Amino acid sequence: MPGSAKVARVALADDQWLAFRQAALAQSISVAGYLGRLVDAELSRRRSRPVAPVNPNAPAADQAVSALAEVRASIDELDAIAGRLARSAIAHGGHWRDVASSLHLQEDQARSAYDQ
Repeated sequence: MPGSAKVARVALADDQWLAFRQAALAQSISVAGYLGRLVDAELSRRRSRPVAPVNPNAPAADQAVSALAEVRASIDELDAIAGRLARSAIAHGGHWRDVASSLHLQEDQARSAYDQ
């Protein structure tokens, strides 16, 4: 573990903490190591954002535009996840009508958006 260890409290229900611990054990790593991986992944994800952090001293309009760009980046990220899940469902025998229904789209729209 690089650097010195950091300590944090995690606010979860007991069953959530148990499931998290089991997920770490299933990967043969400690809970601390697993949390460290999650922190690294989140920081890497945020570094790759095209938008710099919003400056609280910037004019309100600039803050709003920065926040809007962040929302757009999040939408794009979620859309990519939806596409992977849609293609996985189809690859495992699902139907485009079910994928479309889950996304509140018409079947042809879902197929056009996510069939690659």
